[in-house]
Amino acid sequence: MRISPGDIRALTVFRALVDHAGFMGAQLALGMSQSTVSFHLKSLEERLGFELCRRGRRGFELTERGRAVYDASKPLAASLSSFEGALGALRHQLVGTLRVGVVDNTITDENLSLSVVIGNCMRRSPEVEILLTVAAPETLFVELANGGVDIVVAPQVDAVAGFEQVVFHEELHSLYCGRSHGLFGTKPSIAEAEASNFVVRPYARSRELVHFPNARIRALASNMEAQAAFILSGELIGYLPEHFARHWVERDLMRPILSPDTRIASLFVVATNGSADQSPLQRLFQRELLQQGSMRGEAN
Repeated sequence: MRISPGDIRALTVFRALVDHAGFMGAQLALGMSQSTVSFHLKSLEERLGFELCRRGRRGFELTERGRAVYDASKPLAASLSSFEGALGALRHQLVGTLRVGVVDNTITDENLSLSVVIGNCMRRSPEVEILLTVAAPETLFVELANGGVDIVVAPQVDAVAGFEQVVFHEELHSLYCGRSHGLFGTKPSIAEAEASNFVVRPYARSRELVHFPNARIRALASNMEAQAAFILSGELIGYLPEHFARHWVERDLMRPILSPDTRIASLFVVATNGSADQSPLQRLFQRELLQQGSMRGEAN
């Protein structure tokens, strides 16, 4: 099968269907009607000669071949972006698409200044398109490994082969309790705090409990917003970035416990796939990010 421009367009629609878990999400992301999305999907399936996905009571579901096509399309999308970048370089311009994955709830961190980085890149490169994905670190690094994103901005993960991580920022976390918790307004000891029920994030469990090795974990939170909801319930205590918790602290709905003695630092990295060549656009984004960061580091 020879790939035509129409096939590439249909693949883009198909990728949106997968990325947004069905037709409704793809319609909103692409600004297309359901009939147009269906047309492109049917056209691609007819060209390939097999079914890519199913719709039914169980919702949107990829077929085995559909999953294989989606996985194979990731390097194709990256190659097209690299080709655009190469053409732009010949014209001394930065063009193409940069896919950036960012951990959740960084926007309140004034020292990270991700919005400044995005603004600088877009002003310097008017023809550049930046796609921003917000997700948990474990999801972002899987996408980076699979070619789904080009750059990840997230807390540092343990050394994993294939990634280059440059430390550029330090985010401070404190232990918090909600207003209706028994420790609110008190000055507890380590033992008293450790006797409470904790909420932790699975990927940060060892770091969050470094001061409380005997803590009772009562709940797991997939992101910071979920962690804050558990803490605000008054039933659990847990760690939050200080910039993120400030909103509730200023309203006296949440207070730090044993701070700064039990404060922990989360090192942020800009991560890339070590097996892929970086485009000029990737290098620009990383350079801007490092200039905005609160500290410097070395690639792992």
